[in-house]
Amino acid sequence: MQRPSVVSGTGPARAVPVIVYAAVVLVASVADPPAGGLTPAGPLGLVGVDKWLHAVGYATLTLLVAYALSGATKRWPAVAVAVAAIYGAGIEVVQSVLPFRSFDVLDVLANTLGALLVGIVVSVVSRRSEAA
Repeated sequence: MQRPSVVSGTGPARAVPVIVYAAVVLVASVADPPAGGLTPAGPLGLVGVDKWLHAVGYATLTLLVAYALSGATKRWPAVAVAVAAIYGAGIEVVQSVLPFRSFDVLDVLANTLGALLVGIVVSVVSRRSEAA
């Protein structure tokens, strides 16, 4: 019997990257932010850098969850998006009670959009590979 491993991507070992990454996101999200914060304008000047970081961070979480769940259910891309979006919203709720953080609905939106974009890409790619 082969032992599950992150390298081979078998068994519960697929969850290890998700757990580690989610813990890093949690710690970064509840830590006291640096004085001065981030530069206000992000790429294209449309939204702040923090919103881009939220989108990329939760896109990454979605990708890791999708990998961990792939093949476990027919709707694994949608489940991955839901897990990441709910986790992000939960962290915003936690931030609402911290004196140096606050709940921001735009952060929730950025988290969800990042998760959704990756979920769509993962879903399309997986369907194409199944059809081939």
